[in-house]
Amino acid sequence: MIKGNSYILVFSMAVLLTIILVSTTPIIIKTLLAFITIAFVFPVIRKFLFKDKFRKIKVAFYSSVTFTIGLFLVSIFEAPSFKWDGDFLIIMVVLFYSLLGNFLYGLPVSLIAEFISMKFFNIRFWLSGFIHIGFGLATYFIDPGGFFIFAVICSIIFFALDEITSYIRLLINLTREQKNEKDKIN
Repeated sequence: MIKGNSYILVFSMAVLLTIILVSTTPIIIKTLLAFITIAFVFPVIRKFLFKDKFRKIKVAFYSSVTFTIGLFLVSIFEAPSFKWDGDFLIIMVVLFYSLLGNFLYGLPVSLIAEFISMKFFNIRFWLSGFIHIGFGLATYFIDPGGFFIFAVICSIIFFALDEITSYIRLLINLTREQKNEKDKIN
């Protein structure tokens, strides 16, 4: 699990776990953060997270930005009087919370969805979409208010961007393979 030269990883995890344990965060969130931190010990999880040039991390960031821009555009059409002082702060708060949700909840869910759906190649797309959206809907049980709708929207955006980037990566790899085969022939 932990290799001899991974002192930085172990030290970072120890600091993060200490911060989590001494914080005033509710116990359920502390537990979730502790599990996510401990998950980085396992090379399999790190391999999934960091493969394809940090594709999953980029998708989490892009889905947060896309959600924030979409919410901003909807709010402009709903109430066209945009004020830079107060409304810009609200946009930054929305971006912060969507980043927090996508990195702490959406990223592990996406890793789980990819791990499970890889075993079922025929229905991989549908199964992955069901897992993403299902976990987005599961936030209703965490917060039965109206915020779970935003989680479902973020999960749909995350799933769509994840599939698009995965498809683009597949096309790039196929193009490289064809080019390599063409070079071997010449």
